[in-house]
Amino acid sequence: MILLNGSSSSGKTSIAKQLQAKAPEPFLHFSIDDTFPWLPPQWLESAEGFRFVALSNGEMPILTGPAGERVLSAWRRMIRAAVDAGLKAIVDDVFITETALSDWVEVMTGRETFMVGVRCDLAELNRREIAREDRGIGQARWQHRRVHAYGPYDLEVDTTTTPPADCADAIIAAIAKRRGPSAFERHQALQT
Repeated sequence: MILLNGSSSSGKTSIAKQLQAKAPEPFLHFSIDDTFPWLPPQWLESAEGFRFVALSNGEMPILTGPAGERVLSAWRRMIRAAVDAGLKAIVDDVFITETALSDWVEVMTGRETFMVGVRCDLAELNRREIAREDRGIGQARWQHRRVHAYGPYDLEVDTTTTPPADCADAIIAAIAKRRGPSAFERHQALQT
């Protein structure tokens, strides 16, 4: 599994598509955004499920309730089932809490995982978020300070000026020459 972590609008999905096109083997692409259409109406904009809150400082955090956490936990385990079935996966996620990373480490124990930090300058994130028109303004700004707080990574890429295709090339090259314990193995050692 290739796990891409970065804030909203950082370019994870664009990188994932390039990885699918360029990788020597086929990969499925899973995005955290895929989980929202699954939700029943009572878990949207609710304390039980997921809720976006516009703050006076212009940021927009997402608050995840107990049902939302169960959905995310199940999503990770569904991806593990795909990997166990012999499929390769590219996952784009947003680690807004350390719990997300800890759960991924637990779920993927025994499976090869390459973790990539996808960074982008805040001004560029804000520009992209406004241009997208499918995001609440302020999500990227709120996530920008949080998503990379739980490193380390196997590789970091910066999409501020680097195109997704070049980021994908860097990831493929880094996977091919990786040596030593992976970022997930280092995280596992810290958890035990």
